[in-house]
Amino acid sequence: MNIPPDKWAAIEKDWIVTPDYISQDQIDSLSDAMIYELSKEDGEIVSIKKVSRNLDTGNEDEIGTRTLDPDDFEMTVVAKRIYEKSGKDNFKSVATGEWLTNPVYEFTDAIALAWSDDFTLYDDDCYVMFSFGAKRDVVTLNDVDPEGGIAYDIDLLVGRDEDEIVLTAKVYKDDDDGSANVVGEYGHVQIQASGINVGFSSGSRPSVEMSVSYAADIEMASPDYDSFDY
Repeated sequence: MNIPPDKWAAIEKDWIVTPDYISQDQIDSLSDAMIYELSKEDGEIVSIKKVSRNLDTGNEDEIGTRTLDPDDFEMTVVAKRIYEKSGKDNFKSVATGEWLTNPVYEFTDAIALAWSDDFTLYDDDCYVMFSFGAKRDVVTLNDVDPEGGIAYDIDLLVGRDEDEIVLTAKVYKDDDDGSANVVGEYGHVQIQASGINVGFSSGSRPSVEMSVSYAADIEMASPDYDSFDY
């Protein structure tokens, strides 16, 4: 599906197949970029997790360390069962991070997805949407563990209004019965530029660890685990 970003909002949501525990309000709250990514493959959504975060951990009276007002970053992780791999358990996870206001510090951030149960990564994508509707690949691969997770660096452009970060990962494993978890993480670098070291823990409760140099700081935003049965 090759639809330009300015037409994403027109994609109908009636096609979305969900179990009873996912509400219409949850579907309606998804961004245009999320709906676009979920519309690419046939299948059914199995879980939606969303959280709003104030990424600023500094003192509000110290203007130099303040980055965002409360609840100015929203992160969503959705898991969808797809059928690209015949005879396999096959899922696509989509993580989006939405800047509701432009950050003060615009260095290089990172976004990641991690999963449990030894699912194997076979396809991924990452890009940034800007507020004027442009889609840009201002990202570079940070780290990947095919059975654990994937992370990308995002080069925030000074003076430009980044609107949304999108990361997708398709995984599969031999047909089996079980319950898996996927978690998204976003790290915002502040104070000064620093590379982000990313590590994955892919046990029954997957996690993403991010760290920066001693002279910088990093703020994190992560929803709860996104769980699905297979």
